[in-house]
Amino acid sequence: MRVQEVCKKTGLSRKAVHFYIQEGLVRPAKNQNGYYDLSEADVKTLEIIQRLRQLDLPIEVIHEAFRYPISLNFFLHRHVYQRKQKINEMAAQLEVIRYILERIPCNATPDLLLKLPRQHDPLPPNHLADSLGVVSDARMIAILLLAPFLDIEVDPYRQFLWDRISSELRLQFKENLTVLQQLIYHLSAQQIQRSTAAQYALFLRLSQGDSLEPFEAELLNQCRLLNEDEQLQAVWVLLYELILRPTLEFYQSALLGLMMEFSDRFTLCMRRLEAILKNIQEDPAPLPLIEQLKTTLRGKFELGQGLNSDLFLVYTFSCSLFSSCTVEQLQEWLKPSSY
Repeated sequence: MRVQEVCKKTGLSRKAVHFYIQEGLVRPAKNQNGYYDLSEADVKTLEIIQRLRQLDLPIEVIHEAFRYPISLNFFLHRHVYQRKQKINEMAAQLEVIRYILERIPCNATPDLLLKLPRQHDPLPPNHLADSLGVVSDARMIAILLLAPFLDIEVDPYRQFLWDRISSELRLQFKENLTVLQQLIYHLSAQQIQRSTAAQYALFLRLSQGDSLEPFEAELLNQCRLLNEDEQLQAVWVLLYELILRPTLEFYQSALLGLMMEFSDRFTLCMRRLEAILKNIQEDPAPLPLIEQLKTTLRGKFELGQGLNSDLFLVYTFSCSLFSSCTVEQLQEWLKPSSY
């Protein structure tokens, strides 16, 4: 299909089509006369690009979306988050302009600005965008936390369950939801993809294994790693009250029943993981190793019972969203936003 025909079919300009080709987003073959010959797959890709550009996603983000296709939710939610920040910034700037206009005479000149007090510098906080109700960040966060169990067809009933799961997450995390989204939107697409893939592989193996012993050994090895790695310990301690404990409580909430209806794999994994944790806690041999965690994690570790044990968190911590981050990065990202 020639470029001219593609333009008629998609509504794109020739310049836009050639630009996306130059960007490497589509790679059409050339015919014997040297003209581009676009396939139906190329046209479909162009239509997807067109939809994403209509949402004002930058070209570099569209490249990422094709490179990490299962992270589309993350890209769109991050885009909304950035736009909301921009709206809040602009609203704060408008407030400063209003302040100035109310105080300068009708014949004001620029030098009069220097006579006004600087009480509005820096800009006052403004949360206009937060009141617009554009989209629920809880939905995207639930997707990232439960990614290993989402490779199924979502029918209307499962979509209904998912809406309830997102609502449960919002209730469980409360004010920490803002902190969690603030951290997540600083992550790269590669970090998101790597963590999602690692979690999926972890729970897939757990659902397919026969004997529980290899998984018990794996969990104890994670305990040793956490006891030895000071960087991981620092990340754990920093995020314990903000994210780790709320995540564990999220799994113990109404989510448990909802997710068991949503995913058979989730049901199987939770039952097997509960048995693994019970076996380890009833065995006196690993008790010194587990007790050592209370010291290395500065008391931010609760043994609990069954799935309510922080051993549950240890099992997944090495492939969590933030385990690859330095504590310095996380501390920087946790600084409150001006807007």
